[in-house]
Amino acid sequence: MDSNKSKNNPDKSPYEILGVNEGADFEDIQKARDIKVKEAGEDLILKARIESSFDKLLMGSLKARQSGNVSFDAQNASKKENQINKLINNDFPLLSKIKSLNNFNKTNDKTPPKITSPSFDNLSIKLSCGLLFLIILLISPDIYNRLLLSLSTLILTYIQIKSGKRFISSLGWSVTFLSVGLIFGGLFETNSFIQEISNNSLSIQKIQSLPAMIILWIGVIFL
Repeated sequence: MDSNKSKNNPDKSPYEILGVNEGADFEDIQKARDIKVKEAGEDLILKARIESSFDKLLMGSLKARQSGNVSFDAQNASKKENQINKLINNDFPLLSKIKSLNNFNKTNDKTPPKITSPSFDNLSIKLSCGLLFLIILLISPDIYNRLLLSLSTLILTYIQIKSGKRFISSLGWSVTFLSVGLIFGGLFETNSFIQEISNNSLSIQKIQSLPAMIILWIGVIFL
């Protein structure tokens, strides 16, 4: 009973609780803490006092470092580290460059590169893209007509979503524009004048796709 009272004596200093001398280094304090924790067994109160004492000594050591009261061993370790760094910088410049590169990478890990989406906010950009699609449609083989119309439909859908409309609504309007354009293309196909043009220069597939392409890009420009 007396031994338990002496162990749990609240008047003991952290050094006395851990059984180390004042000025002991961190490794000795940590070893003493581990030994005392094992000796405490199932005594939770004593374990708590041991951990509290360890924390107090650790904080005291950190404060001593901040105020400049560093132990002799710590000063020697710091000197050795400086000597090693000088040796690396003088005799192994490649290693020092690699070390500085690693430090640079660590400092820049918090700023990932920004990825910006394509912008169609400018009217001149929309007009230029629409004109480019029309030119490609006219000069490319007929097998690419559907691909160009599909891309134009997706661009129109993207523009509407970006303006705040829902995906289903945007897709519905885009398909509607495409359908209206294809209907006009089918009507042009039956026109005798258009048939004469198609026999001279443009294929009938081009004539069917042109109205849909124009209507889609009108939607891109004005929606």
